[in-house]
Amino acid sequence: MTSIVSVALCTYNGSRFLPKQLASIAAQTRLPDELVVCDDGSSDATPQIVEDFGSSVTFPVRFFRNPANLGSTKNFEQAIGLCTGDLIALCDQDDIWLSEKLARQAEVMERDPSLGGVFSDAELVDDQSQPIGKRLWASIGFTSREQRRFRGGQGVSVLLKKNVVTGATLMVRADLRSLFVPIPSIWVHDGWIAWMMTLYSRLALIDVPLVRYRIHVNQQVGVEAGALLLQLSFRQRLEKGKREEPAKHLSMARELEELDSKIVSLKEERFQAILPGIRKKIEFQRDRGSQQTNNFLRMSCLLRNARNYQRYESGLKCLVRDIVMMFV
Repeated sequence: MTSIVSVALCTYNGSRFLPKQLASIAAQTRLPDELVVCDDGSSDATPQIVEDFGSSVTFPVRFFRNPANLGSTKNFEQAIGLCTGDLIALCDQDDIWLSEKLARQAEVMERDPSLGGVFSDAELVDDQSQPIGKRLWASIGFTSREQRRFRGGQGVSVLLKKNVVTGATLMVRADLRSLFVPIPSIWVHDGWIAWMMTLYSRLALIDVPLVRYRIHVNQQVGVEAGALLLQLSFRQRLEKGKREEPAKHLSMARELEELDSKIVSLKEERFQAILPGIRKKIEFQRDRGSQQTNNFLRMSCLLRNARNYQRYESGLKCLVRDIVMMFV
């Protein structure tokens, strides 16, 4: 059975890159049945670009402009809710889709009605749309082993290490929206959707790039790619990490606390077994975000977490980096 496919696109002052993204949607081998655009109060030419695009394509383009800025997460929640299709492809304003993206993802979803969604790898490009020689999954450490674990039903363990589901590559089944909406404002939308779909359903993987994922300094959320960090010296990267990472660790702890509360509220026995792992990760993130100024005490705390660096991070390499950052 052929599904109705919606695209949920969120925009905010996106006039620099938006035309290429829209052109790539219009060039799909399987065109969407509708494009829903939610603009978060742009002050540039974004609304006019969308209006002009809507008059040039054969599928409906529905444009909504927020009277007040909602932020990325709530804007995506709104766009997803406004879609009328059976399948919803999430779309960022600054990427470029390969022509077969919608066709490939819709085919996977139509072939297996038990799937909650599907996501893919992506090719990283710079602000001139030129490849930087890296893929998305490799840049976030979503290795072949982790991919096999995700496919094999160990998605929770994979997500406890990191979110491997990038919203710009994600398609979800519309009738499962109630499982992940509302999205807590502290979360980025794709991370929350990934967790809810993994708990309640299944996510399929397509291990080839279907998106050219743009890396640029002004993106609101996204991959902190090596292409940007390599502009800094090794010491500058460590100093940047020392300044910024404790707050990120504490923020992740708060996100996981929200997830813990959600799972507890569900009162479903099948989910209770994952709570200890989530709570251990919360404590691990709190320890990494600690503002302890005594280096001896801080190092002792980090060393006590050696096993957690294996379970929730990239292992010894990450532990050593955290220790080295103490002394820059």
